[in-house]
Amino acid sequence: RKYMIKLPTFVDLHTHTRYPDNSNFPSQDIERAALNGGYSEILAMANSEIPIDSVENLKLAREIDQNLNIKVHRVASLTENLEGKKLINFSEFINEGIRIFSDDGKSLVDDQLAHIAFKTIAELNGAVFQHCEKNCHTNPGDIAPPNFSNELITIEEEEETEILERDLTLVEKYKTRYHAQHLSSKKSVELIKKAKDKGLPVTAEVTPHHLMSNNEKIHTSDGEYKMYPPIRAEDDRQALIMGLKTGVIDIIATDHAPHPQETKTLSFKNSARGVVGLESAFAVLYSSNIFTLEELIAFMSKKPKEILHKLGYDISENSYCNWLEGEDIFVTRSIYKNSLFENSKVKIQKDITHV
Repeated sequence: RKYMIKLPTFVDLHTHTRYPDNSNFPSQDIERAALNGGYSEILAMANSEIPIDSVENLKLAREIDQNLNIKVHRVASLTENLEGKKLINFSEFINEGIRIFSDDGKSLVDDQLAHIAFKTIAELNGAVFQHCEKNCHTNPGDIAPPNFSNELITIEEEEETEILERDLTLVEKYKTRYHAQHLSSKKSVELIKKAKDKGLPVTAEVTPHHLMSNNEKIHTSDGEYKMYPPIRAEDDRQALIMGLKTGVIDIIATDHAPHPQETKTLSFKNSARGVVGLESAFAVLYSSNIFTLEELIAFMSKKPKEILHKLGYDISENSYCNWLEGEDIFVTRSIYKNSLFENSKVKIQKDITHV
């Protein structure tokens, strides 16, 4: 027998919509995945097929956003075409109500550009949301250590922490509002704690797949576990969990990244990076018994709303959705099924009668 429970809808601060695009990804699939997972609002990353590096492209995205039955908040890129070479015109986007800037999918690696960006964005009262990956433009890696393959490039912890350390130094210098995306390592949690202890305007996120998996379970026979940042050791996973429970990490964000099946059923080396997460996030986290229901509501609804609200984004009134509590198997219902949690046992499922 299944019991109905009513919960606040969730807000995801890390969704890859893929659109505006060249008609390769149906926008309605983002809507469907979000609603199936209990999300009413998403923050769309700038690395769509047509990147959000100009106001013209922003308007293309917003035209599509307005036709969806979810609220889509927008991010602009930090650099043109996310290439890390030339900063965009931040002021133009501020005038359009966009206050979050991110090259997510890539990192702002160039130190000189980073100084200018952090200083300018602070003066405009915006925020940097950073994907910390030192070699993203030169030699992106494949897998966290231990790496027993001659073919795969190892992604050391420093790949993340060196950018994060530099950024936090810039935050201290310019007082730029800063959000660390998809943390994966114990040292990253320690760096964020030090920054918060100094009173710096810093927030951070972690994904469900980094909370639920460690690299002891990774099979490199296919690309299912290919993602950035990589899933690391059990010590790192436990540090991420404690980071949330102690308030060092603020929210859980999905890093929802749809990929066609043919780009994920390749060798690990050649597979696309990323997993979908909007549909599975709450069901697998609730079923894990790692967090209380109250904690999950805070990490997935209350705190993401607070972050957006403080940055001047227009947040919707509270809305609610129904969940069915009882043993079940999680199955992705939207088109893109590159989920780590497909066919996992869960103890709750979204009531999709009205979706």
